[in-house]
Amino acid sequence: RGVVRLRSVELDAPPVIAPNYLSTEDDRAVAADAIRVTRRLMRQPALAGFSPEEFLPGRAVGDDDAALARAAGDIGTTIFHPVGTAKMGLPSDPMAVVDARLRVHGLGGLRIVDASVMPAITSGNTNTPTSMIAMKGASMIVEDAKATA
Repeated sequence: RGVVRLRSVELDAPPVIAPNYLSTEDDRAVAADAIRVTRRLMRQPALAGFSPEEFLPGRAVGDDDAALARAAGDIGTTIFHPVGTAKMGLPSDPMAVVDARLRVHGLGGLRIVDASVMPAITSGNTNTPTSMIAMKGASMIVEDAKATA
């Protein structure tokens, strides 16, 4: 599991993000298998006419799990579209951060209205669903303000 930490008390300072990719055995196995699957796909007859060659990690990297996982770590990157860092759920769930109205458990007046509340990353860019979450969150804030006025 990765972590996000504050760099300083300055509001404009970017956070320190340590995603801790490939930190578990399962992560490393999936990464190794992904390279194997890609290699198998490139050997398919339908692609023979294109003469695909492996650029990364390269033929020199064998097929053992450790070598493939190491290669995946060397060439892997992120697009930093983090989602799912603020689980929605009941206050009784120790992993839940927000309720169904995006209110942070135990902190009155604070909501999380961004991609953090998405349970999983979308297959496309996260901008549109994040905008939709923001619109719905804004509506809930207005509704709740009217209900308590």
